[in-house]
Amino acid sequence: MGADYFIYIYLEIEHSQGISYYHFPTKRGYYCDLDCGFYDSDDDENDIYYNSIEYKTLYQDMQEISLTPRKPVIIYNNHSFVTPKFETKYVPIIQDKINKKYVEEYVRHEDTGSFTSIDQVIQITKKEERYDPYTPYESIRSPKSR
Repeated sequence: MGADYFIYIYLEIEHSQGISYYHFPTKRGYYCDLDCGFYDSDDDENDIYYNSIEYKTLYQDMQEISLTPRKPVIIYNNHSFVTPKFETKYVPIIQDKINKKYVEEYVRHEDTGSFTSIDQVIQITKKEERYDPYTPYESIRSPKSR
């Protein structure tokens, strides 16, 4: 079964030579089931619930929530990690970026410079993008009249 949307998570590494990115493997996302206790029958072509405006509105709201990325998280600032947990988790990743050990095939952001030491890093932010390849993003984010 194919994914409903994709989640791109990456580190944006601001350093003295520009900005570099560390892309994590793409994750697959799936919309939740909105059966709401109703039985979906293939026999009934004119299913009242699934063809209703309420269902379509609920489905669009669910898509909007699913495609809303998490807020960016600053994990490194002013030459130190924000928490010890971040340091433990991300130091090996930063070392891999410096040593060019891991290179993602499909990058969404290109590096504008490179760095050779964590001492050159100014700030590291973990960011996320969500993308539905089947639904135009503008149709999901259309303004609602309330």
